[in-house]
Amino acid sequence: MAKAAEVQGALPAPAATGPVTGSGGRCVDVTGGSSADGTALQLHPCNGTPAQAWTVPGDGTLRAYGKCMDVRGGAVADGTVVQLYQCNGTPAQAWTPLPDRTLRNVKSGRCLHAEGGSADGAKLLIRACTAGAEQQWKLPG
Repeated sequence: MAKAAEVQGALPAPAATGPVTGSGGRCVDVTGGSSADGTALQLHPCNGTPAQAWTVPGDGTLRAYGKCMDVRGGAVADGTVVQLYQCNGTPAQAWTPLPDRTLRNVKSGRCLHAEGGSADGAKLLIRACTAGAEQQWKLPG
């Protein structure tokens, strides 16, 4: 089945790149600027570095350093760490932005959550969706 853009003859929208901001205006940051698989994601003050440059290509993924925001091990339990991992097309790497500014993981149905709110170094996990401040996100574009 053809995608809507193909059916209508339109070109797909270009990918947007920039910071993903959360609680307190802090940015989602790849810890230590490492592109290694399994690197944890945290909130830090926005600084414009590549560790905070996220691309939203329109396929449901969020990417930094060419890798995807991923729920570790494809788990669905509250408190599972969100990490950087090689893109593999699994639902654990797909996120749906909702009108309440939450990001729901397609596989788990849980939302991206900053454990510790806007504290420097707050770890990103998945938790049941509450639409609280620690689950509010602004995507680039």
